[in-house]
Amino acid sequence: MASTGFEYNKGPHDDPPSYNSIEPYAPPTTTLPTVPIPPMASLQMKGVPPGLEHFIPLNQLNGRERFSATQHRFGRNFEVLDSAGRSLFQASQDYQFCCPTYHVKITDNSQREVLTLQQQRACCISREIEVISLGGIFLGRIKLHLNAFVTHLSVISPENIVLLQVIGPGFQTNVFGNSSFEVKSPDEQHVVGMFRYENSQFILSFPLDLDVGVKALLLGGCMFLDTLLYGARARMMRQRRRN
Repeated sequence: MASTGFEYNKGPHDDPPSYNSIEPYAPPTTTLPTVPIPPMASLQMKGVPPGLEHFIPLNQLNGRERFSATQHRFGRNFEVLDSAGRSLFQASQDYQFCCPTYHVKITDNSQREVLTLQQQRACCISREIEVISLGGIFLGRIKLHLNAFVTHLSVISPENIVLLQVIGPGFQTNVFGNSSFEVKSPDEQHVVGMFRYENSQFILSFPLDLDVGVKALLLGGCMFLDTLLYGARARMMRQRRRN
């Protein structure tokens, strides 16, 4: 064989290394500083009333009544959850002996009272409630319009402007079964949400980008309507027992 002019002299130091002796590569260990995530209760969003930041990522709320052996005889308690079943709020409603005035406290998981629902007047014939957020901020009113054939509630701003309408079956037609009530635009031309009462719980849906104050008003309206249905059922049951 002709010489190529290049001689490769293999020596003992030219043996290939053993792969068993090569340590596997590991990236350098870097410890990142831990940044604590503040609870929702401590966050204050710009332009959002305190306590209402919980409503920002929501487009649905579910409520169910809670019962306990120590529950007050003349009160009702609710748990309010998001669409994934996570508990967000607890609501407690108290009754008065002299008159069934409406008063509900809604607290978050840190026990802050984020919403208060109360009658505008301490009067049995009142059909309006006020919705007040943390710090005494008046968010608006829910007004029931008397109608024998349909249920009609108005969601009203602090400036006395009708923001939304809630329309559904009358109390005489659908009190004991499942029922649905449409949340409509002020002119009733567009359906933007729904109140549904199914199996002793309520489901409230609304647009994700709705103002948080209006979301809170709708929660107040949904709970107020639940109380009205509860009262209508109780009256019918008493009437049946008398008959």
